[in-house]
Amino acid sequence: MRKDVLYLTAIFLLSAFGYEASAQMIVFKPNISSDAAKIMGEACEAYARENGWAASISVVDNAGHLIYMHRMQGAVWLSVEPSRKKAMTALMTGRPNSGEAAMAAQRGEIAGTNVAILLDLFMAGGGLPIIVDGETAGAIGVGGTPGQDE
Repeated sequence: MRKDVLYLTAIFLLSAFGYEASAQMIVFKPNISSDAAKIMGEACEAYARENGWAASISVVDNAGHLIYMHRMQGAVWLSVEPSRKKAMTALMTGRPNSGEAAMAAQRGEIAGTNVAILLDLFMAGGGLPIIVDGETAGAIGVGGTPGQDE
């Protein structure tokens, strides 16, 4: 009986006061759509084809979930995971990966490697955040191309 009273009291309080309190705590952030991710991925693929490269392209949303991935014909399978990791690094830092690689080099080999391992970052160029209205809405990563993948 006592538990029932507590449950009913909790339900009453949540229904009476919960709506306004929770509405004030909700934060809406821009998020890339799957259609936009596909368009960006296809643009990267077209650019890679123009340059004679075979690449893997990954796009993640603002929560880091993979929403687009394509491995071009001829791209090595080892380029798939780096493309996703590059996108995740750009998402987590909110900066292009080329800057992370430069900062890791400044820290020195051991310190830079430790940061990369602890934070699960991919310290190489090829990842860019997707910025909408000043907020990170997702990120894109490209692997398997020569140089810094930028």
